[in-house]
Amino acid sequence: MQQIQWQDRFNIGVEIVDHAHRNLFAIVQKIMELYVERHENKFACVEGIKYFKAYALKHFAEEEAYMKEIGYPGYRAHKRLHDRMRWETLPALERALYASDFSTEAVQRFIGVCTGWLTGHIMIEDRAITGRAASETPPADPGDESSVIRALILAPLEEMFGCGIRFVGRFTAEESIGDARYYELVCASRDGERLRFVLVIGEPLLLRAAGLVFGVDFYARNEIVRFAVQEIAQNLIQRAAAAFGLDSGTYQLEGDRFLEEEEYRRLFAERPPRYSLLFHVNHDCFALCIDRLSEPASPKAEDT
Repeated sequence: MQQIQWQDRFNIGVEIVDHAHRNLFAIVQKIMELYVERHENKFACVEGIKYFKAYALKHFAEEEAYMKEIGYPGYRAHKRLHDRMRWETLPALERALYASDFSTEAVQRFIGVCTGWLTGHIMIEDRAITGRAASETPPADPGDESSVIRALILAPLEEMFGCGIRFVGRFTAEESIGDARYYELVCASRDGERLRFVLVIGEPLLLRAAGLVFGVDFYARNEIVRFAVQEIAQNLIQRAAAAFGLDSGTYQLEGDRFLEEEEYRRLFAERPPRYSLLFHVNHDCFALCIDRLSEPASPKAEDT
């Protein structure tokens, strides 16, 4: 049976926060055990999901009180992330669960989103409360590619996966990654700018990466992996926005999907992305392509 494992490296060093995080992971694991693995009755799943939501909202309130108590300067931006989970993500997941009569796929989505969100949020945002994460990475300089790569990719991924990642250089469409999967994520800003991120990664490395985060052995890509990757990617994009001095809520997810290889190669053929970067992780590699799809809307001229 798959077990979503709490890992000590998720601790931020504040007992009330770490205790709540451990309990949230335990609740998700129980939901997974009862409904996804053992296919127990829907009632057990309904109650488990209600309990997760109630406990998460209680935890957010306690964590926000702690941040105010210590005068954490990132309180407002952090609270906005909690509010998005409170008022948007969790209600949307609930609606999908009831609309599908708690199908296995909808429950897997709930598990993937919640676990991915928790993992990314803990490792990127919560660790920053105690100065153990974001504050250690210098702000990105848009004119310095190595600074951009460090801020957007290397520092947060190394924190999350706990292993060394090395930037190798440019990645081209002619290069191949064995058993590659192509994951596209599009974000939009409030002023209309749209960014596309395409992750090119071998399925074995994707599954190992997901397993590293959750302490689970994944043998095939499923909805849990997909939605966990989505949530982690969003956390990284929010972190990247902060590195450029932007509000962490500047970019919101517009859509995501796994592309077929032909679609991916057609994207490359139509217009090479602005950034196309190759990385090594031990004996494996992955690539990240970043492109701007549209410019921010220009302010309207005043009538004269």
